[in-house]
Amino acid sequence: MAIDPRESAEQRTVLLPRAGQAGVLPPGHALQEFVLQKLISRSPYNLIYLARDERLDRFVAIKEFLPTMLAMRGQDAEVVPRLPRFAKAYDKGLQGFMQEARLLGSFDHPALLQVFRFWAQNGTAYMAMPFYDGITLRKWLSDLGTPPSEAWLRDLLRPLMQALSVLHDKGCVHRDVEPDNILMIYDRKVGNYLQQAPQPVLLDFGAARRVIGDQTQTLTAILKSGYSPVEQYDGEQGMRQGTWTDVYALCAVLYTAVTQQPPRSAIGRVVRDEMPSARQAGRGRYSEAFLAAIDAGLAVRPEHRPAGMPALQQLLDSAVPIAAGATAGGQRPAAWRGSRPIWVWPALAGAALLLIATLGALYFNA
Repeated sequence: MAIDPRESAEQRTVLLPRAGQAGVLPPGHALQEFVLQKLISRSPYNLIYLARDERLDRFVAIKEFLPTMLAMRGQDAEVVPRLPRFAKAYDKGLQGFMQEARLLGSFDHPALLQVFRFWAQNGTAYMAMPFYDGITLRKWLSDLGTPPSEAWLRDLLRPLMQALSVLHDKGCVHRDVEPDNILMIYDRKVGNYLQQAPQPVLLDFGAARRVIGDQTQTLTAILKSGYSPVEQYDGEQGMRQGTWTDVYALCAVLYTAVTQQPPRSAIGRVVRDEMPSARQAGRGRYSEAFLAAIDAGLAVRPEHRPAGMPALQQLLDSAVPIAAGATAGGQRPAAWRGSRPIWVWPALAGAALLLIATLGALYFNA
């Protein structure tokens, strides 16, 4: 997980805090057998450091759980809740972080983030990962400046679909597939990185973020507008998430690549879907089957989407155009079968009220 030296100073300023900023462990600080070199990335939930593994003589990335809205760095590097009332949400988030690390450590696929080991220390937890040399797919697409070819996108898709299938076969759903969570690995010694074959790595699940969102009702913290399907806007049993949830997000990534802009919010499309289809936006530049598969995966209602990666692959391999709204079959949750649009309005109203409450709470607590 690396910062690209080609990024501007302004971009690096967004990612990296000022020297000595509170909460960041200093260079030379030891965590188990790892000695920190510098901070390479931060988010509202985690800090990621470059570190040297003193036992195996290699560089690694160390990810530290530090949700700044709930916790802060105390004495002797200890991480503590900011307020006593935050302790429960922090502990739940910490459990989610550890669970995610354990899960990632059990998988072995080149397109899945690898975890060497994880441990608890300083009142928080850490995971040691490979130090990847790459940039996010979002930056890759931005630097390219034009929609990539279908051949390139299919090469990108293949390992990502295989990785998601590995997760799905184990009963796991990623639920956080989007361009910032796909790292593009490249070789600096081999020409222009934009011309290299795609070698994606699907980054973490955001499990801790979702747990904290569940605890604090912070809806905005667990959704990615354009990439989160409608079932992620509601936690009720009737809107169950599953493999079809990752299908939507992956097709949203493809739609972004083809149209150079993300899909419109799924919750907005429930009321009035005026989003141009992939077939409209990409006609003449991509095959009909490829564009139709993207549109099928972006169906608002889950029962209209391919049920999982194998069904999506069938659509991608189809030699004939696919009618709008066609599905690839597969098992669906019972609550989605048939034609019962009555679910739309409670889901939309609940999501809207929760979002308003969240924004209000964030404003008054700021």
